[in-house]
Amino acid sequence: MKEIKIAIATLVILSFSSQAASENATPSVTIGLGAQYAPEYTGADKYNTNVLPYIEWSNDTWFLNSEKGAGYTRQFDNGIYIGQALGYSVGRTDKGSSWIQEGSKKLKGMGKIKPALTSTTTAGWWITPWVGFEGNVIAPLTDSQGMQYNVKVNLVLFNNDTDTLTVSSEGKYGDARFNNTWFGVNERQNTNSGYRKYNAGSGMSSIDYTINWQHAFTDSWSGYADFRYTTLPNRVNRSPIVKKDDYITFTIGALYNF
Repeated sequence: MKEIKIAIATLVILSFSSQAASENATPSVTIGLGAQYAPEYTGADKYNTNVLPYIEWSNDTWFLNSEKGAGYTRQFDNGIYIGQALGYSVGRTDKGSSWIQEGSKKLKGMGKIKPALTSTTTAGWWITPWVGFEGNVIAPLTDSQGMQYNVKVNLVLFNNDTDTLTVSSEGKYGDARFNNTWFGVNERQNTNSGYRKYNAGSGMSSIDYTINWQHAFTDSWSGYADFRYTTLPNRVNRSPIVKKDDYITFTIGALYNF
């Protein structure tokens, strides 16, 4: 599942700021460019680097951006926030990965996973300005690819006028359809690819450990760096298409806010 996390600063825009929402609802526009070093696909043993643009419009309640899609977020004074977004999963190809879609020639015969519209329902709570919890449910709307349930804990280690350092851990759970879409091998795929048949079943699909740094150069310009270590639990790492059950993802970029 390729995650186009070009603006990791969204963590602050939609989550960290939720514990003290601004009363100023003046719309803002953010544009940026980021580079990401990541596996060719989830479970691959080879990496590639992609450069992707980022654009966002928001007014503290409604947002539209190239990472999360279009949606609504409501923030309360007690640190609780909720949100609903309509997004897009780019799918996977059984050829070489592209700048936006993951894939590899090693998946030849597995067939493509179609792009799909998705619905993401989010709820979170910043217990203090330094500790927050978040959960979301991701459901496909245009293709039956299964449900995903995610739980995350965020810890802000350092925050001042120019720098924010955050660590987080996120567990991702997929139902049987989701895990089999991304990690399973059915009879047809077995025949076409040569990979042995595998039924992934429902369960944990991945666990992420992330450290994120953001720096404001001026009122308009900012930069970010994000390092994530991911492990794939037994439910999915026994799949024959998984060549490596742990991997890193590194993202760096710059943003300009109007």
